[in-house]
Amino acid sequence: MIVSLFPAYSFCEIQTITHTVKQPFGGSQSPDDARIAAIAKAKREALEMAGVYIESLTVVKNSKVDKDEILALAAGVLKAEVMSQENYHTKEAFGIEVVVKVVVDPSVLESRVKKLLQDRTHLDQLNQARIREKELLEKIALLEKENRKGRKSDKKVANLKKEFQAASRGLTAVEWLDKAFALWADGEYNDPAKAMEYLNEAIHLKPDYADAYGIRGDAYENLGQYQQAIRDYDKVIRLKPDYAEAYNNRGIVNRKLKKYQRAIQDYDKAIHLKPNYADAYYNRAIAYENLGKYEQAIGDYDKAIRLAPDDASAYYNRGNAYVSLMGQHEKAIRDFDQAIRLKPDHINAHANRGISYIESGNSREGCRSLINACELGNCFYYERAKRRGDCR
Repeated sequence: MIVSLFPAYSFCEIQTITHTVKQPFGGSQSPDDARIAAIAKAKREALEMAGVYIESLTVVKNSKVDKDEILALAAGVLKAEVMSQENYHTKEAFGIEVVVKVVVDPSVLESRVKKLLQDRTHLDQLNQARIREKELLEKIALLEKENRKGRKSDKKVANLKKEFQAASRGLTAVEWLDKAFALWADGEYNDPAKAMEYLNEAIHLKPDYADAYGIRGDAYENLGQYQQAIRDYDKVIRLKPDYAEAYNNRGIVNRKLKKYQRAIQDYDKAIHLKPNYADAYYNRAIAYENLGKYEQAIGDYDKAIRLAPDDASAYYNRGNAYVSLMGQHEKAIRDFDQAIRLKPDHINAHANRGISYIESGNSREGCRSLINACELGNCFYYERAKRRGDCR
C-alpha cells in the first residue's frame, strides 16, 4: 500500500514531497528485512516524484539526459529523509509504515543539476547505484510473492530467509554508497576519510560489490594514496571487466604517477568499452600533452568537446595546446573566449587569453583580459606585462 502527498504549488516555491510506504511482513521475511525494503522503496519513489521538477529544468531539457538518468540526478542533488517508521498490524498482516520527505528548493536546484551534468563520471556512478537498487527491490518483490504462497518445506523456508537477508544486505550496501555520494562536491570528496568509512561498510556487507571498490578508489585518489587506489580499480576490473569508469579512473592515477603511457592504455580501454566517454577523451588529451604530443591532444579535446560542449576545462586546455603547438594564438583565444563564456570566473582562461592577445600583437585586449584576471585574484601576469611595457 502506498500513500503519497504531492503538493501542487508553483515551481518557484519550495516544495515538500511526503511519501508513505506500508510494508507487510511475515513468514521468511523478518521485520528488519521489511524495514530495509520499505525505506529503500519509499526513498526511491519520493525521488521519482521529485524527478518532475528535475525534468522541468531548462538545463535538463537542453541536455541529452536519458529518462533513467532523471532519478540519478534527483538522488545526486536532493535528499530523501526518513521522517518516521512504525510497526502496524491489521487482521490480515503485520507490517511497518515508513514516511519519507524530499524538499525541493527551485532557487538552487538548477545550478546543482548543471554541476552534476558536467560531472558525467559521478552521474554514471549514481545511475549504477539506482540500477542496483531497482534490481534488489524487484528481487524482494518476487521473494514476497513466493513468501505468500501456502505450505512450504523447511528447506524452502530457510532458503527464502537467506535470500531475503542477502537482498537486505545489498540494499544496505547501496545506502552506504549513497552516504559516501553525499560527501562528493566539485570533482572530489570533501571528506574522503569519512567516505572511505562508508564504503568499507558497503564492501563488508557485499565483498563482490564492484561499484563500492571503484568509489573507494576515488576516495584513496583524493587522499593521494595512489597505490591503494590502483588496487581498488584493479579489483573492480577483475569483478566487472567492462567497467569503463574503472579504467578511466585508474588512468588518472597513473597519470598523476607520471606513468603516461600506462595511463593512455587505460584511457584507450575505457574508450573501447564506451566510445562516447567524454571524460576519457579529455583525460587522454592531458596525458598526450604531458608527453608533448599536442596534435593528438587537440584531436582528443575536439572529441571531448563534441560529446560535452559545455565543459569549460576542455576549451581552456585545448587553447593551451594550441599555444604549445606552433603558437596558434588566434585559435587559442577563441577557446579561451568559450571557456570564459561557460565559466566567467575562469581566472586562468582570462590570464592566458591576455597573454595570447599580447603575443599576437593586440596589447589593448591583452591588458584588458589580464586586468580581469587580476580582479579575480591573479595579478602576476598583469604586473609582469606592466614591467615589460605591454600594459600601461
